[in-house]
Amino acid sequence: MLQLISWGQYITALLFALICYYVYVAYKYFRWEILRLIGIRKIDETGIAIPVAEIKKQFSVSNHADFLPKEPVNEINGILQPFWDEVNAYLAEIKLEAPKKEICFAVKMILEKYPALKSDENKMAVETTISGLLNQYFAGRFTATDMQHIWR
Repeated sequence: MLQLISWGQYITALLFALICYYVYVAYKYFRWEILRLIGIRKIDETGIAIPVAEIKKQFSVSNHADFLPKEPVNEINGILQPFWDEVNAYLAEIKLEAPKKEICFAVKMILEKYPALKSDENKMAVETTISGLLNQYFAGRFTATDMQHIWR
């Protein structure tokens, strides 16, 4: 009886049975993944629709002109303006719940990019700029001692 079936017929029957098995498993367990490959998507009825107005509330409207370079009034403002722009952009994008240390460290790193601002004669203007920006975004959260951490 074993001699009635050739090796070719045996391998063909085995491959056919194996292919049928894998098609059944794929259909049974991976139906939506296979349908997604050809462009058919499953509609999820449990999803909650979020109104567009609610999404728009999450985004704050900023004035584009606030981030454009300003005309320098004198020499210190010419040096201070790029620093102000960079700190303003950073503070506008950081989360309101960010820790004080993280914010102070970031402002300190930005200040290190401008060595001319670290001199004693520019210290007052820089402190005024930083405190103004910090109070604009984090009203009442930063104190004078926090400002001293930036200079260390």
